[in-house]
Amino acid sequence: MGFVVVAVLFILAMIGLARPYIGLLALLLVMELQPGELYPYLAPLHLERVIAGMLLFGFILHGAKWRFPAPTKWFLAFYGAMIVSIPLAFWRANTAGACLQFLETVVYVLFAVALLTTEARIRWFILVDVLLVDWLGGCALWNYQHGVWQVTMNIERAIGITSSAGDPNTMATTLLTSIPLSILLLTRGNPTWMRLIALASIAIDVVTIVDTGSRSAALGIIFLVALLVFRKRKNLIYLPILVALSPIVWSVIPQQYKARYETVDHLKTDLSYQNRVRSWQGGIAMFESNPLTGIGPGNYAIANGEKFWPGPGRKVWLQAHSLYFQLLGEMGLIGIVTFGGYLICVFRLNFRLRKRLKILQVSAFLQDIPALCSIMLCQLLFAGYAAHVLYRSTWFTVGVISASVSLLPILRQPVTQEESSAPLSPEVLPLNGEWSPALLPALRKQVPLENPRS
Repeated sequence: MGFVVVAVLFILAMIGLARPYIGLLALLLVMELQPGELYPYLAPLHLERVIAGMLLFGFILHGAKWRFPAPTKWFLAFYGAMIVSIPLAFWRANTAGACLQFLETVVYVLFAVALLTTEARIRWFILVDVLLVDWLGGCALWNYQHGVWQVTMNIERAIGITSSAGDPNTMATTLLTSIPLSILLLTRGNPTWMRLIALASIAIDVVTIVDTGSRSAALGIIFLVALLVFRKRKNLIYLPILVALSPIVWSVIPQQYKARYETVDHLKTDLSYQNRVRSWQGGIAMFESNPLTGIGPGNYAIANGEKFWPGPGRKVWLQAHSLYFQLLGEMGLIGIVTFGGYLICVFRLNFRLRKRLKILQVSAFLQDIPALCSIMLCQLLFAGYAAHVLYRSTWFTVGVISASVSLLPILRQPVTQEESSAPLSPEVLPLNGEWSPALLPALRKQVPLENPRS
């Protein structure tokens, strides 16, 4: 089976030489599937590097151009902060390794921003990403139904088959943040078959999340539903229905997971939660030891176990279990500034995009992207209370999608001298403080936002 996977990836990569966008999908495929983990004999091939190298060759061959919108610049600044932390890291070699591993995400982001140049490409990119997450969740669900699970906290918990899904909590977060992308595929105007896939995806995600036994993910589902309901005033009509259905949903959840969820009422006696609190205290101590750059990416558990675990007795090699204390302890002030700047940049861009796309009267799919991308960021911030998700690629996939949408009008045909010299009205001010004459016809509805030849 491993050779079949390699053959498919090789074919996609060869097609990518002629059509780099296909090469991007192949790179996304190998990053999600992790064939080197599924089939260890493929690990020495380093398929991610091979696919990325072939994609780069096709990219240069076709004269494609790199694009650096504001979210990408902030993302690169965050990566720069990771690299700068190496000299003062708690374990320099470990941080250097973490930076090298994160380079895969950097390459993926740069290629994606450069190649997602049409609405059709963005739609297919999202569809492929949703299908890959479905595969991870579906495999975990299948294994769970056939007796392959992990027993922790006295419950049976579904687990991922590769590091892309990982432990139950990590996989639950992956599935949960994929739901808004599935909702995007449900928007009117998309093909019926695509909308059916989206419905199936949401069902797989929710059922698998329940089987992970993740308390934070269970709360995350409630948080997501609240965001979706209150996003539009007309959605409030569904609120009584959801309230009426909630007892029915609770009744079908297996008892072992109900007992797990109910432990949130007595966290003071929950050893797992109390250890997390101590780990957070260790994160504060890490920041105090080096407030500028922190202890370096990838060192939190090691630093806890060797030095910073609070209180007397045996020290515990425990991860942060919190985005906020992970950022504070591992990245310090420069990490807070760059990561915070990235988030603010994407939120602002999505806020402005919602208004512009509504004025342009583009497809419902494009109009829904800014709001649902912002919801994904809110989900990650909410999950970050109890999960160390700082280096998760989902943060930056959101930025890729939002930035790609914001650049769509710039790619349209040039305009006449009269059009380019006409003053802009306040309603069509540029998104990023910069504008091109090619932006004007789309904003004036003289050409469609979507290129009909794409």
